[in-house]
Amino acid sequence: MTSHEEEKLREAENQNEDVSEKKKKRFTVKQCLVLAGAWVNLYMCIAVPSSLTVIYVEFIYHFDSSKAMAGLVVSLCGGMRGCAGILAGLIVNRIGAKWTTLLGSILTSSGIFLSFFAPNMLMVILTLGALTGIGYSFINVSTFVALGDNFGDQIGNLSILITMARPLAGMTMPFIVKFLIDIYGWRGTLLIVSAFNLHICAFSIVMGPEKNSRSKELANSETETEEEGEGDDEKDEPTDGAKSKKKKSRKSFHFSIFKEKMYLLLILSLTLLNSCFSAVTTIMVDVGVKRGFGLNRSVLVLTIRAFSALLSRFMSATIWHTKCVSNISMVCLTGICQGFGMLLLPLSRTYLLFVIGNVIIGFSAGTRNCMTPGIIMDFIGIERYASALGMSTTMTGGAEVLSGPIAGKITDIYGSYDLSLMLDCFVSIISGSVILLVPSVLFWKKKCGKGEESTVSAEI
Repeated sequence: MTSHEEEKLREAENQNEDVSEKKKKRFTVKQCLVLAGAWVNLYMCIAVPSSLTVIYVEFIYHFDSSKAMAGLVVSLCGGMRGCAGILAGLIVNRIGAKWTTLLGSILTSSGIFLSFFAPNMLMVILTLGALTGIGYSFINVSTFVALGDNFGDQIGNLSILITMARPLAGMTMPFIVKFLIDIYGWRGTLLIVSAFNLHICAFSIVMGPEKNSRSKELANSETETEEEGEGDDEKDEPTDGAKSKKKKSRKSFHFSIFKEKMYLLLILSLTLLNSCFSAVTTIMVDVGVKRGFGLNRSVLVLTIRAFSALLSRFMSATIWHTKCVSNISMVCLTGICQGFGMLLLPLSRTYLLFVIGNVIIGFSAGTRNCMTPGIIMDFIGIERYASALGMSTTMTGGAEVLSGPIAGKITDIYGSYDLSLMLDCFVSIISGSVILLVPSVLFWKKKCGKGEESTVSAEI
């Protein structure tokens, strides 16, 4: 064979490799359906809790309730979405993302439906707050696990795209709920929302793992652990039956995530930041009404804030691809900016300043939340991702449950929202500053590692 013919064969092989790589990069029909289902799931996970800030005012006047009790409904619905994160992670590890999503859809729709018959605030708290929030926790965790199962390392980029559903939910759902309340009242509105929420059941069908995706990665991790075991103790080799049992067993929860100090520091800061954001969101509509801006203009502020959170996704995508700023540093900056945005709210005597403060808050929170799943994936990996995500959402959810009633109680005591807003401002700034410890510690570890290598080489 001549050299010319060999070159042609090489070119043909290279072309075949390029074609195969392009085919691998293309999304399958199953993956496209998973993306569509994930988008709808995350939309509803934010749509209902964010729209409760509009019904919050109706609860106060209809049941003659205190602001703390009414705020507990909003905080429970948003907070239990995180509080039940560990439980959701356990269930996902046992029955899979598909069935967990289906279970969450049934729980949320049932909770919203039963609240239609609520005779008092206690019933609303249990159904619309606790039961609905737990269902959304199952949907939230199982959705991101399904993305990890079907896309693997691409979840960092896809989370920026998928989480666009969150600000869009905040933009549209408050106006939809306000429109429905004017026609059907708040009880009729809950029936319509419950029916719409059942669409998640249809999308749960496609939330199963892609063939040869997560199974391969888990198999690789299992073979690595087996090889390590063989290296440590070659004499005690397991039999074939023991190996098969070992491969079939799946951990319900990976306690090794508690050894990751950087991960623990990250979720502690995120817990405080998201609790402050939740507290401000709970009282935002009533703050605008008390300022004299009116109910419609106060609801419009939520839409404007959600739109700013949507725009933040484009900046997050740019940072993620260019790596011009580290993800941890960006989370730190968003926390500090969120604090300054909250500082403008008690000072807002004009509607323009009120809007500017909410835009800063929405942009900061949107940037932080869409980058969080990818950061957790980088710290933990796909095998422990469900446990780590469940733990982080439980921490943030627990704080969100308390933040709304605390904000309402402070207002009931002092008769003004200003003190609560100032406290949220300072906690956000401090929490954002604490995240700076993560890149500082990582830099210090790298520097110490280089120093040890240099001393060893010098001794040699």
